Amino acid sequence: MSRSLILAALFAFVALCAPAPVAGSSAARSKPLPAEIAFALPANNGLRAHVENSSEGITLILERKGYYASYQVDGEATEAGVKAQFGKLGRIDVTFEPTETELDGPKGCKGPPSRLSQGRFVGTIEFTGEQEYVRIATSEVEGTLNVWRESEWHCPRRERSDRRPAEQRPLNVPAFKRPGPQREPASLSALDRPCRCFFAAYAERTRKGRGWTEFVGAKFEEREGMEITRAVSAHARPSDFVFDHARGTARVSPPRPFSGHATFRRRPHGRDLWRSTIRFPLLGSDPLSIRGPGVRALLIRELPGGE
Repeated sequence: MSRSLILAALFAFVALCAPAPVAGSSAARSKPLPAEIAFALPANNGLRAHVENSSEGITLILERKGYYASYQVDGEATEAGVKAQFGKLGRIDVTFEPTETELDGPKGCKGPPSRLSQGRFVGTIEFTGEQEYVRIATSEVEGTLNVWRESEWHCPRRERSDRRPAEQRPLNVPAFKRPGPQREPASLSALDRPCRCFFAAYAERTRKGRGWTEFVGAKFEEREGMEITRAVSAHARPSDFVFDHARGTARVSPPRPFSGHATFRRRPHGRDLWRSTIRFPLLGSDPLSIRGPGVRALLIRELPGGE
């Protein structure tokens, strides 16, 4: 599963539905965090689970090959520990016990050093996904808790540097790489605004019709103080997504776990034509179809996040 692909597609969908700074953008991450936390959790049913935070809140992420689900809440992450309530699904209430700490501050600067710690999060961690697709229950996990103090440094002789590891630095919205020479990109998206759901096909083709193809289906929800994102993706053959930008047509037949097929035709007058029998499963939710009067489809010659 390409998490970067799913995130890029989700950011593109959010931007279309609600033009505003989105989670993960440099603007959203500009405010220093009291502490940056990260730790993995034991999960059943072949799922990988971990918790991380940003200026947008605390997020529990669950992944399995082809599947993705995240639950974001306000919560609190400080040097003392983490507190977060995931509605009726569960909660995290842990204190942090460092076992190894490194101080980081560039020479020639004045101010408190950053504190990078590894250790144990101890307390209560419990979560049961909708329809019981996952169960998490533990009282202790290992992880990291970092307190970055660069914003408080005074470096008169040179510009202040950001010494955080690359994976810890503020990230921009994920984006696909720009198409290479002689490669034609395509994005086919079908959005159901009332449902806050979408289906999309992404591809890049050479003149000989070769290249990669990916399908993504997702649903967004807001309830009990949580922002929930569920998504599924699949890598496919070039023949599973055939498009013609000049004619404004496309047809898709995504592989498992998707089922069904769909066609698109651009019309110069009136709404573009979208016909679909596609269904796809999601973690903790009933299978979803993107069809009906609320759906708007679009075929463009670019990829999410591209220029």
